[in-house]
Amino acid sequence: MAGAYRALSFDGDGTLWNFETAMSLALEDAARLLRASGARRPDGPVTARWLREVRDSVARLDAYRGQSMEKIRLASFEAALTDCGHADPKLARHVHDVYMRARWERLRAYEDVPSSLAALRPRFRLALVTNGNTHPRRVGLDGLFEAVVVAAECGFHKPDPQIYHVMLERMRLEACDVLHVGDDPVEDVVAAQRAGLDTVWINRDRLEWTHDEAPSMAAADLRELTLRLTSR
Repeated sequence: MAGAYRALSFDGDGTLWNFETAMSLALEDAARLLRASGARRPDGPVTARWLREVRDSVARLDAYRGQSMEKIRLASFEAALTDCGHADPKLARHVHDVYMRARWERLRAYEDVPSSLAALRPRFRLALVTNGNTHPRRVGLDGLFEAVVVAAECGFHKPDPQIYHVMLERMRLEACDVLHVGDDPVEDVVAAQRAGLDTVWINRDRLEWTHDEAPSMAAADLRELTLRLTSR
């Protein structure tokens, strides 16, 4: 199987770096700052969970479709303060700056990633396809990827299969040449397969597959995937 591929494309958040932990801790910092400023929801205190829900609501608005993650996050803090009857654009910007700084400081590549990419790079061309806003240099992976396709920059967001066609165009490859690796069943597996790519589901949490379209293979992490691809 591995000999058929010329390149590997990777998702970022949840696949190469631990975005969820970094985001959750940064949201806790933001929630504490908002509570300290006197902001309070009509039905309770400001919490990290609620801030996540506000962000998701803002991201679904047509006005923010295709916008950068930073703009959506700032708008969500503005919306949260408005919901608290505490509208203050200056405070929203300050909270956003604190959140982003905390998120970047806590963001780390998974332990298995650097050595795995180093082992794969001599055998395959590497690309990154992400809906997020983390550049590989933020997590010590700069210079490893021949193409970095960011949704907010190219105009297509997963699960739109077109984002994978952008990657193929930049790499000057056909879909059959590339194996896509990611953790999200819909955005990485189903969407990439609809673009014609074979896929690997990275299942770090040992979840059960529940979708009709199954991945070409599954692996617990990049270390397992690397062993399978390099031992053939």
